[in-house]
Amino acid sequence: MSEARHPEGVHERGRDGVVRDPAAHDRVVQSMFARIARVYDFMNHALSFNRDRAWRRDLVRALDPGTDLLVDLCAGTGDLGLAALRGGRCRRVVAADFTPAMLAAGRGKGLGAQIPAVAADAQDLPLRDGCADAVAVGFGVRNLADLRRGLAEARRVLKPGGRLLVLDFFRDDPAAAGAGRGAARPLRRGLDLALPLAGRLLGRDRAAYAYLAASRDRFVTPAEFAALLGEFGFRDILVRRQTFGIAHLIGGRFEITD
Repeated sequence: MSEARHPEGVHERGRDGVVRDPAAHDRVVQSMFARIARVYDFMNHALSFNRDRAWRRDLVRALDPGTDLLVDLCAGTGDLGLAALRGGRCRRVVAADFTPAMLAAGRGKGLGAQIPAVAADAQDLPLRDGCADAVAVGFGVRNLADLRRGLAEARRVLKPGGRLLVLDFFRDDPAAAGAGRGAARPLRRGLDLALPLAGRLLGRDRAAYAYLAASRDRFVTPAEFAALLGEFGFRDILVRRQTFGIAHLIGGRFEITD
């Protein structure tokens, strides 16, 4: 079977945060998102029963008032950056994604017109040091071949005191407690069964939507990601569960310490 049919086969992540074969992983992920770019927004809203909109709004509300430049990484079709700009939570946005087809799919919504869009890898950004007041990533860090390299780039482009905010699906931590946690597991199991079927019937790409569950289950837990932010110099760590813990909003403020 080809890697494109089974992208989960190149997504095994080691303790260092790097997948087994980064180059192959990047090729598979880029090809997968290019294939589903046309239906990406529709599938996101349909499969989450529009909860993805509420999750993005929660991230936007977590931005500091008066934020000037927001860098939207793994921007896809631009929903997150556009929501922040139109909601008045920042003055400027730059959107970056390494799949040009995804950026092209967002043009009808104002991506590229209202906010600049650049085809760039979040692990190697064409942005100067300390240029951003905030960095946001909506459902993108899970796709990075090298998680630490991606966090290092986010930190590099942030000004001291800037916020990093990440919205994503994380691996479940059975040891974690919290109200509503019991409801999250059956919901996740239902989504795991529904995603490949919906991908085949609606998106005409079963493998791409099977990837969601596979990539989540091979990713880090919310606690592990929060600890990793601490290692990279982020403080005031925020961990906020979304819809019984199906997704999480995790972030921190970059501080230079002696």
